[in-house]
Amino acid sequence: MHSSECVKMTSIFPLCGIVILLYGPIACVCGDRPDFGMSFTRHPQPLAAPLNDDVNFECSLSLAAERFAWHHRPLNSKKWIPLFHPTNSSGKTSRHVVNFDNKSKAGDYRCIAFFGTSGLASDPAKLTLATLDEFSDKNDVFIEVTESNTVPITCPVPYSEPEAIVQFYKNGVLIEDANLVNSKTMVIKSVRLADSGLYHCSANNYITQQFFTSNHKTILSVHANATFQMPYFIKHPQSQYTVLPGRNITLECFGAGYPVPHISWTRVGSPLPPKSEKSFTGLTIVHVQPSDRGEYDCIWSTNEGWQIKSAIILNVAEPPRVTRQPKASTFSEGGELELSCSVTGDPEPSIEWLINGKSLVSNKNQEVRGPTLLISEVEKKHAGIVQCVANNAYGSHSGYNLLQVNPKQHVLGGTTESRPDYGTVSRHKHTRGGGRRRNKEGKKKGAVVLVPPNQPNVTRLSDVSVMVRWSVPENNGLPIQFFKVQYRELGQKMNGKQAKWMTANSEIPNHVRSFEVTDLQPDHTYRFRIAAVYSNNDNKLSPNSVRFHLNRDTGIESNKMPIPLLTNTEALGPHEVLLMWQNPDRTAKIDGFYIYHRASTTAGEYLKTTVEGKDAYNMTISHLQSETVYEFKIQSFSVDAASEFSQILRQKTGKSIEEHPVQQVIAENKVRPSESNKNVSIQVIIGGVFGGAIVLVALAFVAGCLYKRAKYKQNQESQSEGKPITNGRVMNGGVTDSKINITSNPLAGLDASEDIIQPKSGQQSSMEMTSFLNGQNNNGSNNGHNNGDAAGSDVNVTSHSEPPSLRQGPLPIEQRL
Repeated sequence: MHSSECVKMTSIFPLCGIVILLYGPIACVCGDRPDFGMSFTRHPQPLAAPLNDDVNFECSLSLAAERFAWHHRPLNSKKWIPLFHPTNSSGKTSRHVVNFDNKSKAGDYRCIAFFGTSGLASDPAKLTLATLDEFSDKNDVFIEVTESNTVPITCPVPYSEPEAIVQFYKNGVLIEDANLVNSKTMVIKSVRLADSGLYHCSANNYITQQFFTSNHKTILSVHANATFQMPYFIKHPQSQYTVLPGRNITLECFGAGYPVPHISWTRVGSPLPPKSEKSFTGLTIVHVQPSDRGEYDCIWSTNEGWQIKSAIILNVAEPPRVTRQPKASTFSEGGELELSCSVTGDPEPSIEWLINGKSLVSNKNQEVRGPTLLISEVEKKHAGIVQCVANNAYGSHSGYNLLQVNPKQHVLGGTTESRPDYGTVSRHKHTRGGGRRRNKEGKKKGAVVLVPPNQPNVTRLSDVSVMVRWSVPENNGLPIQFFKVQYRELGQKMNGKQAKWMTANSEIPNHVRSFEVTDLQPDHTYRFRIAAVYSNNDNKLSPNSVRFHLNRDTGIESNKMPIPLLTNTEALGPHEVLLMWQNPDRTAKIDGFYIYHRASTTAGEYLKTTVEGKDAYNMTISHLQSETVYEFKIQSFSVDAASEFSQILRQKTGKSIEEHPVQQVIAENKVRPSESNKNVSIQVIIGGVFGGAIVLVALAFVAGCLYKRAKYKQNQESQSEGKPITNGRVMNGGVTDSKINITSNPLAGLDASEDIIQPKSGQQSSMEMTSFLNGQNNNGSNNGHNNGDAAGSDVNVTSHSEPPSLRQGPLPIEQRL
């Protein structure tokens, strides 16, 4: 049953021949899946920080909570400790600041959102002390080899949190273009006599700014010996590797001899994975999956039959996941309770049970036996939200449901009364999954749920442009097809009325969460809002942004912004590059970073990526072309200014192993992207306020003709290669054409009061939508944005190539009254 007005029978008591039915409105449950209308849209994220730093944890929900609480579990402890000092909480979001002045404050943190006495706990986030140990290597390493062999030089990297940045030196001089494998091994292919020398390495922790150099050297001697030499391992292969799904891994195996032997790879019991590639650095497996587990054998052999062999085990770890959550159940006070859940993960997860955010431990009244919770005597305090939480070294995941308790019966005047205790789950009304409403014409509308975007945030890019960023609550309703960004200048009036809402030309893909608005006026004030267009071609508006005054740059603010140090780039495959950078001034007020990239072979516009948070340090750029050299640069930004650009680094993407759709690999600080855009059907929506049947028939005929022309043109265009076009969806760095636009509302002049009264969520007026054939090709380059926020890699397309008529006068959109 899915309805905002659903009720559920909670108990049946046969008494003196009379059956008493007790029922009441509660959160609806479909099978085992709770639909309370509340869930975490952002869990606290794990962080590494040095001592004396202020660390910010944040959680957000889809529904405003009545209050929040934060708990801390120290390292090597199983007990959660409530934190009593005040937190910065408002509505749907809570922030907790940890003054990391003592190592004892490391450990796990979680927030608990309360709806009355019922509490829902977030996944925990670990605070780790950022540090870099000194090198502990004891002796020099000697490598003697004949010419043309491949030589690995390994750095004995000490413990570092986060992972250290490694650099290599020859005879005291930094090696600029070192070929690194797995971040700690430098590979020299086909060594020559000139490669002989003394090698050492350094490690740098970009958070603590600690920098250490190895104590000893690797002494490489290359000679031209022409006598036979049996194959041997220069460096004994690592026996086991463990990697998370979706990552890339290179299995290292380095042999040598004279004549130079050749290598072959096999897999015990199975063929090599189709996404594997053999090279002089080893066997690289791209986008590792659990099915890639197993034993891999590398064999170095000569034409004369001599060979050496080594076995390497590949383990694929799995983050924990609750595959079956506890059932929504009703128990009687004083009775017994038994609940269970199912979890997966490798290594096997530990399981924690919570009721209303409080962790349960075994005692005389309750027993926690892994995936099973037993309570011998149920009490009223057990009513509320019950959670099963799975944890292992690679993360945390929980499943939850509603637990109800029927109080004991009391005899009053010869009758028996009993009132069920439902807990105090929020009674907010929701249209999710059900309910019916009437539109403005008074006609009944089906059970359609349209979840609008949240209020956008705005930051300054230049004197004439801003970056608009937004989020979308957890959406169990109709999927969003695309977004449109609208803006209106405040203070400007024509004929005594406010200026019209203007709409940026670009049609923004549904996984994008940021967009650059250009051609604005400095020293003017604007509001911005986001229009989401759904699969039924209906639409909803976000709340308006706060007033944003676009200041003219005096040069003072931008000079305060630290220039990031772009330290490293690494190709993760044919379509992705990982960037790493450092923030040289951690005391500066930074809201995040802008990353710019473009192919080195073009002189087009850079595509932009927004990374939220001053503590961000890496980002995976996706949708790239294979075997292409890209150049990258980065800025830091705040609300008022952006820094100068960093140095430019270049990186070539990998070779495409097989033709298949590009899949994004989730990086550590990257939010999972939304579902890829689906093609939007071309429909013509023609409405008339006045007119007779003849006019309607004529319009329908014209609409049918336009629809057929649109479908024919769309089918023709879909057969060609997609190239960068203004309105479209990002595909491998380019943009495909789109035919849906939002047109102006004929009642546009009646929107002057909107700045005084904001519409409540779910009450935004509909906008008129129409589709039409766009015969004008918008050729040229585009700016795009990949956003690493909460939800994933966002690529925003900003038009700089529209026909002049479109650039100078964007299409206005007004709310229908």
